[in-house]
Amino acid sequence: MELIAVLTAAGILLAIAVVFFIGYMKSRKVDEAIGIISSIIVSQEIEKAGKRREYYEAVGPNAHEIIGRKGIEISMAVYFSYETFRVQGHFEVVAKALPKSGMEGKIIYDSKTAKWVGTGDIRQKWLP
Repeated sequence: MELIAVLTAAGILLAIAVVFFIGYMKSRKVDEAIGIISSIIVSQEIEKAGKRREYYEAVGPNAHEIIGRKGIEISMAVYFSYETFRVQGHFEVVAKALPKSGMEGKIIYDSKTAKWVGTGDIRQKWLP
């Protein structure tokens, strides 16, 4: 009887640990996106300060190539795809979770408000 109680308690603790570990792993995957989005933010500000005086746009199947030409290495990005949009005097960056991430949702950065928003499985507490 005592053995059953010990095994039950161990099983419960293991289940709790697995849930916390999964959450931890998802938050680490979001860190990839935060780093790349932060680099895109800097590149956008540099672009705006340059000759063209406007933000660049990187949308669709060539978005990673365009962002790469701005000096941001995203060819090794595994968990998210990235796009950036010009929007009336400011820009937005969107990172969409890829199937390999085990998550669904997006991370959206809006330069007008300087706010980060997570949708789907992406928790707000993981974002700056």
